[in-house]
Amino acid sequence: MTLKAASINVDIGKASLLKDITLELTPGMFLGILGPNGAGKSTLLKVLSGEITPSCGDVELDQTPLKNWSIEALAKRRAVMPQASQLAFPFSVRAVVAMGRWPYEKLCTSFVNRLAVERAMILTDIRHLGERSYSVLSGGEKQRVQLARALAQTIGLAGETSSKYLLLDEPTAGLDIAHQHAVLNAARQQCLENKTATLAILHDLNQAALYCDQVAIIHDGSLVRTGPTEQVMDTQLLSDVFDCKVSKIYQPQTDRPVYTTTL
Repeated sequence: MTLKAASINVDIGKASLLKDITLELTPGMFLGILGPNGAGKSTLLKVLSGEITPSCGDVELDQTPLKNWSIEALAKRRAVMPQASQLAFPFSVRAVVAMGRWPYEKLCTSFVNRLAVERAMILTDIRHLGERSYSVLSGGEKQRVQLARALAQTIGLAGETSSKYLLLDEPTAGLDIAHQHAVLNAARQQCLENKTATLAILHDLNQAALYCDQVAIIHDGSLVRTGPTEQVMDTQLLSDVFDCKVSKIYQPQTDRPVYTTTL
């Protein structure tokens, strides 16, 4: 069971946003997508989610083309957290999170759905916001609510064997340091406990090193390298891609790599 993009190209007019990208997301994997602004990261996520149809190439879920999946069936398998989400009506935070249970509304009791919503809100530390209006929240709080909605969607059904896919577009944008780690740790828990496959677009090299099993680096619409995190995050490659000097040291207490940058 995989979500796979094979030889993907996305062309808008004369601009090539993605060029011959092949990438695979498997159950239990936390895949980080790294690259400079404008590299094509969000476009790739939109292709994998089915929001954008590639100019050529195929996206398949369980060896079935994404275009052949119904909206309802696809919603049961993958959840998406976009960079920003606007709501025109004053829904409560709990109501927004509960939107993630729409695919299971007729398959679960209301009690089971409420439990999934509560779990997602606990994971993202937003239970205290439950009755607040989504529209009055800060940008960072809205990010956490949208992650909770996506997590509630990937919790699925009790005893379900179908793998879930969680696609996160810059999930830590606008968050303070503690909540950045809380959000990524929540996504990581889903990978470990439920074998959810997670793809996250990240800008922080150290977050990628800490949370991701694998990393894919995209530059100018092309996949530069993908594989196990520490193997891919070569300092010379990162320096070339981000056009700055990237160095790596190891923490003596944990032996984890720490990346620093200078111009």
